[in-house]
Amino acid sequence: MTDPINMMIQLLQILIPLILGIILFSSTLLSSWRYLVAILLFIGGSSPFLYYLFDEQIHPVLRTNIDLELSMFFAWGCSALLVFIAFIRIFLKINSQKPR
Repeated sequence: MTDPINMMIQLLQILIPLILGIILFSSTLLSSWRYLVAILLFIGGSSPFLYYLFDEQIHPVLRTNIDLELSMFFAWGCSALLVFIAFIRIFLKINSQKPR
């Protein structure tokens, strides 16, 4: 069974980059649906990790934590993808505002 300190470190390790990626991505959106998109991205990106983290707490088994690690990589991948898309949108916006 995982101790609470280790569980909090794992939560912060995943949720902080995911939140930063969502903030950066949603700041590039111009629609009024920006907050709904941010909430849905957060739920979609963190739900596999949170499920495996709390399932490990409720049903401890003697196995490797491959499910937990894969869900962590999924959340990190979502974070990296959101940041990459946000940087592309920012770059395109800066290029379109330059006078020619």
